[in-house]
Amino acid sequence: MELLAVIAVLGILAAIAVLSIGGVIEKTRRDVCNANTAEVERQYERHLHLEGVEHSEAAFGQLLLDFGEEVCPVDGVIHYVDSEVRCSVHSEESPGDDEDEDDVPFL
Repeated sequence: MELLAVIAVLGILAAIAVLSIGGVIEKTRRDVCNANTAEVERQYERHLHLEGVEHSEAAFGQLLLDFGEEVCPVDGVIHYVDSEVRCSVHSEESPGDDEDEDDVPFL
């Protein structure tokens, strides 16, 4: 009977660990996307200013091609809206929505 209790406790701990690691991975993906979109935005604003041109989808699309790496690690669609580079997946979240990492996840 003690063996079953130990296995049950280990199973619960493993489930908590998996959920915690999953949260860390998602937060890391969001952070990478936010850093990349900020860099794309800086490069695009610099391009518009130095070339003295207005925004166009073609110019923004070319910049994304020239960026040389995927902007969003989960393949979100990147747009330039209201002078901001936004990701269809990660830009919808507000920065205050981050979960506290010290909280125990719900099972």
